[in-house]
Amino acid sequence: MKKELTRLFKAACFLLLFGVFASVWSVPDSHKLTLAVHPGTVVNINRTEASGSKCTVCVGEGSKMSCQPWAALTEAGEVSVTFTCTNPWDVFIVEIIKKIECKAKPCKHLVMPTDSQPLFEFNRTFHWCLRAPVRMTFHVDFSKMGLTQIAPSETCPDGHTYSLVALETTKNVQLGSFCASGTISGIQILNGGKVVLMVPGRQKLEAKDVNVFWGEDIKSLAIVNVGLPSGQSSQEFFSPDYPSSFPDDDLMTWNFNVPSGHEATVQFLDYSEPRCLKKEPGAEYKYEDLTVVRKLSDKQPTGEKGSFALSLRNCEMDVVRSRAEALGLTLHFHVSSIRTAKGSEETCTVDLSRESSLSLHIAKKGTDSSCKLKLDGISVESVIVPPGKKSILSFRDCPEEDLLLTINKTIGCQQLQDCPSRPVPLIVPSLERCLPQSLNTVHWNLQAPEHGAVELWAYVGNLQQSLPGQECNGSVQFSVAESDGTAIGQFCPGGIISEVQVHGNVTVSASPGNDLFLRRTFQTFFKVSFAKEITETYIFHIAPMKDVTSVLASPGWPGGMKPYSTASWIATVPARLDVHLSFTKVSQPKCSARHTSIQVQMLGSREEMYSRREDEGGDSKIVIPESFYLNMSNCLPEKNSFSVMAEITPMKPTRFLLIIIVAVVGVLLMGMIIALVVVCVVIRKKKKQLAQQVSIYNPNGHSFLPGLHGLPKTVDIDDDVHIYDYIEDTLVYGHLLRDESEMDEYGKPAVDTYQPFNGPTDTKPLTDPDPLSGEPNGDADTEVGVYRPFVPPAETAAPASRPAATQEDTDSKSGERLMEKELYSSGGGEEGSDAPLSPCSEALGPWI
Repeated sequence: MKKELTRLFKAACFLLLFGVFASVWSVPDSHKLTLAVHPGTVVNINRTEASGSKCTVCVGEGSKMSCQPWAALTEAGEVSVTFTCTNPWDVFIVEIIKKIECKAKPCKHLVMPTDSQPLFEFNRTFHWCLRAPVRMTFHVDFSKMGLTQIAPSETCPDGHTYSLVALETTKNVQLGSFCASGTISGIQILNGGKVVLMVPGRQKLEAKDVNVFWGEDIKSLAIVNVGLPSGQSSQEFFSPDYPSSFPDDDLMTWNFNVPSGHEATVQFLDYSEPRCLKKEPGAEYKYEDLTVVRKLSDKQPTGEKGSFALSLRNCEMDVVRSRAEALGLTLHFHVSSIRTAKGSEETCTVDLSRESSLSLHIAKKGTDSSCKLKLDGISVESVIVPPGKKSILSFRDCPEEDLLLTINKTIGCQQLQDCPSRPVPLIVPSLERCLPQSLNTVHWNLQAPEHGAVELWAYVGNLQQSLPGQECNGSVQFSVAESDGTAIGQFCPGGIISEVQVHGNVTVSASPGNDLFLRRTFQTFFKVSFAKEITETYIFHIAPMKDVTSVLASPGWPGGMKPYSTASWIATVPARLDVHLSFTKVSQPKCSARHTSIQVQMLGSREEMYSRREDEGGDSKIVIPESFYLNMSNCLPEKNSFSVMAEITPMKPTRFLLIIIVAVVGVLLMGMIIALVVVCVVIRKKKKQLAQQVSIYNPNGHSFLPGLHGLPKTVDIDDDVHIYDYIEDTLVYGHLLRDESEMDEYGKPAVDTYQPFNGPTDTKPLTDPDPLSGEPNGDADTEVGVYRPFVPPAETAAPASRPAATQEDTDSKSGERLMEKELYSSGGGEEGSDAPLSPCSEALGPWI
């Protein structure tokens, strides 16, 4: 009965769980690709944790298909890959790994980046792993394109970001992030490592070839070769693993090739020092015939002539104290060069003859500067190079910090059909290196077509408007305004704004944030496209995130909206979420014509959920059950201005949670009631069966019931009628419940009472005769108190000796123990749940 009840309970639980999950389960759509894996290449497809998706990638077809959160394609040839979602490029990233191995000198390889068209939509990362069977130095030659180092948090304007990694005995060291085009001609890496190129999704791979060969032996972790150009130049550099600590007791070197007739200046912009056990961190400068060691806190070389090498050396750190105090060796420094001859002129030819939409403006920073500027041989206070013209500039005694460079770039079209079909990224145009490297401002003038609008998109991710509580603190600030100067707002990466539409021409300006100047390769966050005319003045497309409060503000905050202008926010909210909208600050004007208006209505509905004018009051908080519009319009103000700030927070609705709780509780109660009814019915049935059974003592020893004629039929051993369904406890243990008087009637001592043995009391046989044969059960002449060995009956077989264990038995027991281990081990996972292959290690074999 217990087994039957267990089976019934399991069945009820299964039905209950099936009912709950069936109500929320749905089969996702899929996306299928066919990839070609080249020999010697590994393709890893990994799901990002930030996506929060449960989408999987399936490799193969039919019965051979296997699905996981990741996939590692190691065999050359075509392979079918299926994703269990329709937008896998938002969930997965792709790593393409190739091995470059040097076995003997001479060794030279040409790295030729190749892309795969089916992976165009995905974020791709290309790895070239540098390996050798012995200790050696790899020289990675970037002389064809040059590199410029950037901060680890930045990305390159063209989206192609390089990074180099050196292999240490205990870990990999990040040498830095780089962009194409710059003064770095090559990098030497000790003991191998890897070159990484990251390309964002939906962007074509555009990379030049790179030479890799066996280099000379070095004593540093890596050496970076930098060739400073003629004229004024400057570039920033970062220590390995920046902003984390440089490796313990290690050395990093930069070789600077300074042109003749130039002076170089080194400036430490930011640094930190660790707690040391031995030695001290420092900067070692090695010139042609001199070596100088300086502390990081000392003044660094200024106006030094000739080439030099800068080596950053770390001490043997007190790791425990350094980690506890968040200390370590980090360095961010700046190297600039300038001509040394006083009074000599430096010329620079600027050719904009093929640039119809680009102009330059160079001015002196202060009125007391001794800098002399010339344009085509004529002295001027400032230089303007217009579009489509070639000019010769002259600089005399003009340090870089005394000049301000402004770039103006125009992007637009006259008719919508003539506009670019794809969004155009707002990047800094490539300019001659003889121009000042420090940018002051870059303006992009976006001209909308006739009966058209300008659309600004986030270059990567979303945009955030700089507002109180969510300020932009980056090194670059982007301001968006209309062509007449009316401000729209300042923006930076991160946030909920995916698109901004403006009715009319727009100017996007980049200016320095925390730094004094912009770098030529600073990261841009915008791309522009052109669309049909819109009815509103501004439209913001936003996608608020669950349980995250975001701030919205009217265009031009903290100033007011311009007269008669309108603004709309189209909010796309995830399903089954309520949006809590609160107006934190509202400034209303006195209108001379029309009225201001604030309206809220759900998408696809004409019914207004909220409406408010300047002469009306209204609630400051509302709850919106789905995606919605937020519309604002200004009047012609007579006094004061119209501005609004609001906060939005998508949250799970309380009513939806209540419905789920009530539904689950109801299903559980129903399941419990069904299970209880089944149990009661089974118990009632068993009791009825027990009430009909009779216990009969048969002194003749025959097992048959009264009223039946003859002996019972032979019972088949396979039949289970001889198995009791239920045995009453009182029938089994009833003799233990009898009192002492009942026990004495049968001549037996009372239970739980000690009775000493006094030997025999008479010569009467110990047992009565057998009721069937009439023969006594024991020997009447047996003496009491005398030990006699036990002699088993003749028909009882002697117990067999225990045989020796055979190999088959041993294997069987071992198999049982193995099965027991597999069944009860808590460390096992699902089949095929091993971690994905990591680049340059497990994917391509162990390092030597």
